[in-house]
Amino acid sequence: MSRFRVSAAAAFGLGAFLIAPLPAAAQSAADVAVLAGPCANCHGPDGRSPGPIASIAGQAEAALLEKLKAFKSETPPAGTTIMNRHAKGYSDEQLAALAKYYSQISATAPAAAKGKK
Repeated sequence: MSRFRVSAAAAFGLGAFLIAPLPAAAQSAADVAVLAGPCANCHGPDGRSPGPIASIAGQAEAALLEKLKAFKSETPPAGTTIMNRHAKGYSDEQLAALAKYYSQISATAPAAAKGKK
């Protein structure tokens, strides 16, 4: 095998390792915050929805994970609009990390942040 093929194979293996999803416990807060970015579009900053969409901040981790897995399943809950499509884009490890992340955020905004525009 040529040096190029060995180097290419090694680079591919390293690249696959680097993009593989990490277990929820191994994900850094910054990594999970990036994963959570699309959630803010509907569920509000920090998972506190300002409108009719459900807030997800402060919910129990197990309950959030159960809901996310249900959305990802082949038979999502009745009335699901877009969550089934979003959830399918995440690995089970990433869903677990998101559930943990949102469960650790207070359901109510800190007093200092209330009233700020």
